[in-house]
Amino acid sequence: MALVAGAAVGIGLAGVGLALVLTWPDNALGDYVYLRRNRAATARSLERMATTGSDPLLRTFYAAWLAEEQGDVQVAISRFRAVSDGAPRGSRLRRDGLLRLGRAYGQDGRPDAELAVYQELMAEDPGASRLSQALFRLRRGQRASARVLLDAALAQDARDGSLGPDRELAKALRRGLGGEPPATSRGEGHALPSVR
Repeated sequence: MALVAGAAVGIGLAGVGLALVLTWPDNALGDYVYLRRNRAATARSLERMATTGSDPLLRTFYAAWLAEEQGDVQVAISRFRAVSDGAPRGSRLRRDGLLRLGRAYGQDGRPDAELAVYQELMAEDPGASRLSQALFRLRRGQRASARVLLDAALAQDARDGSLGPDRELAKALRRGLGGEPPATSRGEGHALPSVR
C-alpha cells in the first residue's frame, strides 16, 4: 500500500514538474521570474541615470524614481518635490516630476496631497492634470466625477491636442464609463466645466 501511495505521489510530482516545463514562461512561476528580472534591470538603469549626466535636476528625478522603486516613498516624495520645484514651469521634467510626486503621495496613503499635486498641474498641462484626476477618482469609485474630468480632457484635446500620447488611454477610460462622450472634432467650442 505504501509503495502504491509513494508511486502516486512521485507520478503526481513528475506531472507538476512536466506542466511547469511545458508552460514556461506562461505560468505564475515564469511571470514571477520575469517580473523580478525586469524590476532588477529597471533599478540598475535608474541607478546609472541617477549618477551620470550633466543635469543635476534630471539626476534627482531618477534618484527619486529609484527610491520609489525600492519602496522608500518618503525619500521619493522629497526628491520629486525638489524636481517639480526646481524645473521650469511648463517643462516636461516638471510635469513628470509632479505626476510621479502625486503617485508617491498615493502610495504613502495621502490622497489629499495626491489630488492637490494633480490639481497644481492644471495651469501648465490640463490634459495630464485632468487624466490624473480622473484616474484618482476612478480608484475611489467616483465614476461621475471621473466622467466629467475625462469629457473635459477629451474636449480640450480636440481643440489643442493637450493629451498627446495619453489620448487613447483617456478615450478607453471614457468608453468604459458608458454614456455619450463629447464630440471630438476640433473647433466645436465645448464649454469646459471647472475641475479645480
